[in-house]
Amino acid sequence: MAEPQLKTKEVLWDWYTSLASKITRPSSQSTFLTTGSITPQEFVEAGDLLVHKCGSWSWSAGDSSKRIAELPADKQFLITRNVPCNPTMREQTKSELLDDDWLSMAPSEEDNDIIEVKSSDPAGDDDDDDDVGDIPDAEDFEGDNLVEEEDDPALKQNLVQKTRTYDVTICYDTYHRVPHVWLVGYDKNNHPLKPAQMYEDISKDHVGETVTIKPHPHLGLPYASIHPCRHADVMKKIVKNMQSSGREPRSDLYLFIFLKFLSAVIPSIEYDNTFDLDISLRSDESS
Repeated sequence: MAEPQLKTKEVLWDWYTSLASKITRPSSQSTFLTTGSITPQEFVEAGDLLVHKCGSWSWSAGDSSKRIAELPADKQFLITRNVPCNPTMREQTKSELLDDDWLSMAPSEEDNDIIEVKSSDPAGDDDDDDDVGDIPDAEDFEGDNLVEEEDDPALKQNLVQKTRTYDVTICYDTYHRVPHVWLVGYDKNNHPLKPAQMYEDISKDHVGETVTIKPHPHLGLPYASIHPCRHADVMKKIVKNMQSSGREPRSDLYLFIFLKFLSAVIPSIEYDNTFDLDISLRSDESS
């Protein structure tokens, strides 16, 4: 397939946001509950929890010349390596664009109010999954119940060796004030994938739109960038609907929720094996 090129509009937008970020620094005042964005400190707290609960994730200091002053020098971005790619899951998640720039996960015909997002487990893809759980309490994330039991390490390593793998990183976007995901793929021989090959593992609705190939802000190499411009809007919806259900979201859980709704863009990349979570993107009209 042809490799989509960056649009002039996007190039100009990237230039503008980069300049604006240098002039206006992110605020330290939390607006998570009202805007869906997070402060640098909240990003660090959410990253610390992700690293603590999920051993595959770690912090990286990155390029010292590209550091964000509001983040600790040794916590510039998060990274998880050698994530398996399951090609059978490429079109598993149904999605639609939201405001031409981002996405919302489209509900099935049976479920008009709640959008269920499951971890990428082919064995759990049964048609009798009609029971959609409530949005979990914050207490549901406490302790050891946040992380599923690990698979047999030998089997997992064998899977990695036979498939494409990806390195996934999460940076902090100082303009949009949300996490920004970047990923790069490797073939079964550990050779870097070309942009067109990486696009094969992206939901086709988002190739060249939600996802484009750009130089990584710290690593410099071409990575698939998932545009952050609508992240806060989607998170704001989730926060609002959790509140309407009598539950108060916590900013330190941001990345767990964030990685769940992001799986609509990259359903075949199985980074998200931490837990099952039902996310409400629509208001409860049954009350």
